[in-house]
Amino acid sequence: MPQTAQQAAESVFTLFSPTLSPAALEEYGVEATADQRPQITREILSLNLFWAHHALLSVLSKVEGERVFDELCRYVRAAWETMLGLEQSALAGYFEEAAERRSLYDQIVQEGGSPIAVFTETAAMAESDGTIQPEDRQKFLAFLIDLIPVEAIGETVEGLDLTHK
Repeated sequence: MPQTAQQAAESVFTLFSPTLSPAALEEYGVEATADQRPQITREILSLNLFWAHHALLSVLSKVEGERVFDELCRYVRAAWETMLGLEQSALAGYFEEAAERRSLYDQIVQEGGSPIAVFTETAAMAESDGTIQPEDRQKFLAFLIDLIPVEAIGETVEGLDLTHK
């Protein structure tokens, strides 16, 4: 059944939810302070958005992929404070930061890197900027590998049938 870009974005966004909960991090033994949690959430969100963008541009035309991605970003903005628990003031620079990450991750993938290579880079950056403690790096990496829904995002995007409205 054909979907609008908004409906397609919603179906992708729903895949992000389980990875954004503080309880999920705790299950992996990642200790995060109140100051670290928002940055961890942003890192995880950036990874989810990267894989969604990558899948959208791999499966759909550039125009359609960007249209769905723009709608996906609207969902992120709408959920920023309520679902994600992030401060509104942090939203201003987030999408530029996410675009920089996307560029870095794209380079890793273009050089033949797997999702694990992208996750390893994310964990290394999170450790180096103090988002996670050095002793939590491997736990955080395991969390990313297990819970970022790379395959589910790809499968969902492959199943999209967009209307041309």
